Amino acid sequence: MSRLQEQAIQMIGSLSDDNVSFLIEVIRRLMPDQGTAQDQKMQAFYRLDAAREEIDRYLPEDFDPDRELEEARAQRYDSIH
Repeated sequence: MSRLQEQAIQMIGSLSDDNVSFLIEVIRRLMPDQGTAQDQKMQAFYRLDAAREEIDRYLPEDFDPDRELEEARAQRYDSIH
């Protein structure tokens, strides 16, 4: 193993799991020919997870998705009952 590879391993070892996941995604983007379908699914999952975290910043603190769903169903389908 080269000195540069050893240095990279030491740096990666000090990263958090979230940062390692991000680093893996960056590396895969730099090496697109080596990605498998499973890798692409994981990349999509990471993008979705990052988007979810960003969207959460814009929601009110008291946001309740279950309550929102029930209210929307009642508004749309209440006339059926």
